[in-house]
Amino acid sequence: MQQTLILDHDLIRRYDQSGPRYTSYPTAVQFHDGFGNAQYRDAAAASNASGRPLSLYFHLPFCDTVCFYCACNKVVTKDRGRAQPYLDRMHREIEMQAALFDRGRPIDQLHWGGGTPTFISAQQMRELMAVTGRHFQLRDDDSGEYSIEIDPREVTPETIGLLREIGFNRMSLGLQDLDPRVQKAVNRIQTAEQTFGALSAARHEGFRSISVDLIYGLPLQTPDSFIDTLDRVIEAAPDRLSVFNYAHLPERFKPQRRINESELPSPDQKLDILQRAGQHLADAGYVYIGMDHFARPDDELAVAQREGHLYRNFQG
Repeated sequence: MQQTLILDHDLIRRYDQSGPRYTSYPTAVQFHDGFGNAQYRDAAAASNASGRPLSLYFHLPFCDTVCFYCACNKVVTKDRGRAQPYLDRMHREIEMQAALFDRGRPIDQLHWGGGTPTFISAQQMRELMAVTGRHFQLRDDDSGEYSIEIDPREVTPETIGLLREIGFNRMSLGLQDLDPRVQKAVNRIQTAEQTFGALSAARHEGFRSISVDLIYGLPLQTPDSFIDTLDRVIEAAPDRLSVFNYAHLPERFKPQRRINESELPSPDQKLDILQRAGQHLADAGYVYIGMDHFARPDDELAVAQREGHLYRNFQG
C-alpha cells in the first residue's frame, strides 16, 4: 500500500512544541561531554567487531554568499584560498579516523555536505577523494551510495562530469523556491535554468539518483506560489524530493535576523502548504517516504519501503 501524507491539524495544534532538528539520530541535544576519547575508541572497536560496512560524512562549510534561512555550520567567504588549510586538516583527520577502523570494511555510503562542497577546486576535490581512498576501502564498482550536495549556482556541466568521474553517483540539488520574491527575501537568487541545467547534466553523466531540496515556510511564500514551484520541479522529474520545514530561530542563527518576520507564513499556512504539496506529489506519482521525503515509485527508497526494509541511519 502506497503511503500518503495525512495531516491532522487539530492533533498538531494539541501537541505543538519545539523539538530538536532531526538531521541526525541520536539528535545533537543527546550529545554530552561524558563521551570522550576513550569512549569513542571503545565504540570504534565494537563497531569493528560487527564487521559491517562504513558510512562517511565530510563537511565542507564554505559558501561565497549567505542564504538568510541557513542554520548550517558555514564559513562565508569569497576567498577560495581559505579552503586549503581546512582541507589539510581534513586529510589528517581522515588518516586518524581510518586508523581506528578495520581496513577491510568497505565504504557503502559517502556524503559531502556543506556549506557548498563545490566551493573547492577540481584539484582539491580529486585530492580529497584520493586521500579518502588511500585510507578507506572505497567501492570501485559504483555500487556504493556516494552523494554530494550541489548549489546549482556553483557548478558547470564540467564540474558535474568531474564529480561523476571521481566516484559520486547521487546528487542533492538545493533549490528551496523558484519564486523571485522569495529568493530575494532570503538572499538566494537562483534561476530555473541553473537548477534544471544541473539536473540535466547529472542525468547525462549517469548519476543514479537525483534529489531536489525545497523549503516551505519561507518569507512571502503562499500555498499557491509553492505549488507553482512544485509544478516546475515535477516537470523535471527528479528521483526524490525533500520538502523541509523552515525553522525560524534568529536568536541562534544570525543570518535569520535579516528575514522580515512579518513576511513569514503563519503556522496554519505552513501546514496548508505541506498538505497541498504532499497531495500534489502523490497525484504526480511520488511516494511519501516520511521525514519530509518523497520518491518516485521505482526509486530505491520507495522500493525498500514497500518491501519493509527501509531504515534511517545517522546521516539520515
